[in-house]
Amino acid sequence: MDVVYGMYVQWLLRCVLFLISLPFLQSKDVTMVIGEVGGAVTIPCTSDLFENHLVFMYVQRPGSNGNNPRFINGYHTKKRLDPKEYTNRTHVDPRQRTMKLWSILPSDEGLYECHIQYQTKKKQENIQLNVTANYSIPIVTVACDNVSCLVTCSSDSGYPRRDIEWSPNPPLNQSHWRVVNSSDVTDPVSMLFSVYSSISVNCSSGPRLNLSCNVGGALSQEHTVFLTDLTLVPVPSPTSHHPASLSWIPQSTAPLDSPSGPAYPVPTPLSLRSWFPTTRPSFTWPARYLPPVC
Repeated sequence: MDVVYGMYVQWLLRCVLFLISLPFLQSKDVTMVIGEVGGAVTIPCTSDLFENHLVFMYVQRPGSNGNNPRFINGYHTKKRLDPKEYTNRTHVDPRQRTMKLWSILPSDEGLYECHIQYQTKKKQENIQLNVTANYSIPIVTVACDNVSCLVTCSSDSGYPRRDIEWSPNPPLNQSHWRVVNSSDVTDPVSMLFSVYSSISVNCSSGPRLNLSCNVGGALSQEHTVFLTDLTLVPVPSPTSHHPASLSWIPQSTAPLDSPSGPAYPVPTPLSLRSWFPTTRPSFTWPARYLPPVC
């Protein structure tokens, strides 16, 4: 009984392992290649280079519904093939069974089918091209008040779309900061992404906080967001002193028609008597605790 049970368990484990490995076995039918925007990539159509009787080889991209494939480029022993829109961006090497694609665009990403006809057999290879573009070094901006800091990270010219990841130092729990906005914009011409993310950080989260962000491996510089050190601010407190005064001093009361002047009192031009304090003003410097300076 124990032997039968053990055999059953082994059979069951083999079935489970087979089901787990099935997607990986299927994925071996597709060759993965990676190309960078603006760069070049070689699409290998076959590793069987010992078959010398090649009749034709062509590369196409399947349609969205499996129909209407789009011809990219190829080779035929008896006729010349016209790659049309890919004339200046592709080159087929029939000896190596490869196609080189340069000036890569995000729209080039996807599945490619290589159809090869020999004199005695036919073969098809599937190649998945993944396109990437490095994001720019993220830029971090900080705007603070006495309650919180709004920190924004932005990066552009990347592909595919990536999420911005924040790295607070020291680490913070979620109660001290939150994401308030995340967005992206696609350039209609280049199809590259610009991504943005803003977080709000509580000023009471610690005495000092450094923040950095990264997008697809591009890392920003570390920024000090705020300090919660209590600041000693001098507040002047001057002692009382005499204010300056203005006085009008009559100089003449002669009649208006008199040769010596008018008949009514006329003040002289303004004279300023400045009264200076008898003692030098003194200032006290009381300690005032301000809110955290973000």
